[in-house]
Amino acid sequence: MKEQEKQTGMVNFSSYVGRVTATVLTLALFLAALVVWRWGREAAYAVLFAAFLSVINMLILGGRLIALPVSTHRAAQRLGGAVLQRWIITILGLIFAIFWLHLPVIGLVAGFLLTHFVFMAFLVRERTRQRS
Repeated sequence: MKEQEKQTGMVNFSSYVGRVTATVLTLALFLAALVVWRWGREAAYAVLFAAFLSVINMLILGGRLIALPVSTHRAAQRLGGAVLQRWIITILGLIFAIFWLHLPVIGLVAGFLLTHFVFMAFLVRERTRQRS
């Protein structure tokens, strides 16, 4: 019975991550269309780059959460590794975007803010569902 609950939890979490990812990417495309109209192509590319970077980070953490070991010590190590990996990917991605691609910082900030507000909205909605 426990194994079936774990499988159901993984499927629910995977569909949740998929819904968040789809929403983020859809809104990022919409925001990029607005930005290209107002500030140009480079800012729109920056919005999309930041949104994709955030989605990749979310997928990394989601994959680690799904495959957590039973041992709390190993689970803590795995989550710590995921957080470290996410920071490294984010910092390297931003360095790449700013210094090599020469993307505007304002577009990168807009993309990160968009994705984080979407993540927060989904978390608040999920929390509200659990309480009712």
